[in-house]
Amino acid sequence: MKRQSILHMWDTPSRKLDKAQYVKLVSRFRLLAILVLFGSFGVFIAIALFGGFSKVVGIIGHAVLYLYALAFLCVFLSYCFRYLKWNYYTKKLGLKVPQKKNFLVYLSTNGMAITPGNVGSVVAAYTLKKITGVRFSKILPMITVQLFTDFLGFALFALAAALIIGRYVVYVVILDLVLIVPFLLIINPWLYNLLKRKKKKGNILRRVYRHARHYYMSQNALNNKRTYLVSLLFTAPADILNSMALYFSILAVGVKPQILKSVFVFSTSQIFGMITALPGGIGAADASFVALLGGTFRLGDALSSAITIMTRLATLWFGVALGIIALIYTIRYWSAESKRNREGTD
Repeated sequence: MKRQSILHMWDTPSRKLDKAQYVKLVSRFRLLAILVLFGSFGVFIAIALFGGFSKVVGIIGHAVLYLYALAFLCVFLSYCFRYLKWNYYTKKLGLKVPQKKNFLVYLSTNGMAITPGNVGSVVAAYTLKKITGVRFSKILPMITVQLFTDFLGFALFALAAALIIGRYVVYVVILDLVLIVPFLLIINPWLYNLLKRKKKKGNILRRVYRHARHYYMSQNALNNKRTYLVSLLFTAPADILNSMALYFSILAVGVKPQILKSVFVFSTSQIFGMITALPGGIGAADASFVALLGGTFRLGDALSSAITIMTRLATLWFGVALGIIALIYTIRYWSAESKRNREGTD
């Protein structure tokens, strides 16, 4: 039997997903989540020890719960704005997906935040392939453009806030430039053009070229100024709401924060996490939170550590929990029956 590329296997027609396969897939995702959770828990312990374990635990234990609950509300509202962007992309690509299914598929991408560089989000593209019957490589640009515009939002907010508060400007510019390069390599069709010139040289190159052609043809519908502008209109309020999660976490422990500084700290920490490509930015984003909270808000180690743990629970692990629940539910769309339900309800 000839070897098939990964993209080719993902582009094959739908097959019945039996109960055993379903349980196996769920077990794998659950195992991944548990492993990353333990890693994050280890980071939280290290942060607590850094700030003084008993002091950090005491600060978190005395936090005002209703204010901290607002952090979770802000994060959920930010997902709603990001879904509007996701739904905009599905329409631009001509994908016909019922709103409920589309929202659940989008939520499932948050469960994949615990994969390196968030690459696990491609699972959502595969789910949409199963729902719509459209080639996987034609849907994949949704994921790359979604991630790219998320980065653009954080990059612009971090830079704008740094300029206004007059601190860390050079560092933010360097971080933005370092991270934008890999995104430009993915979005720019230079590799596709290279394959196009050499497509007659070998069966493998021809196969890769075919999938790249579908990818960039679909990306052309998204890779334009209008799409980026509309994307930022949805991304901007989502980023502000995420930053408000940090704001309410600070407020919950009795410190009076500033919104502008909250935007700067949150956005810059997210960029740090993206650069490392670690699952969920674990370690890098957490360390930058502690450092930036101490330097920007002039907080002690104990307060900075407690706020970091609270914010990461609200912004990372709340989304991961929702995402894994949605992912486990949407795996049912991978079965052949999903074709029959394209215009119907679940």
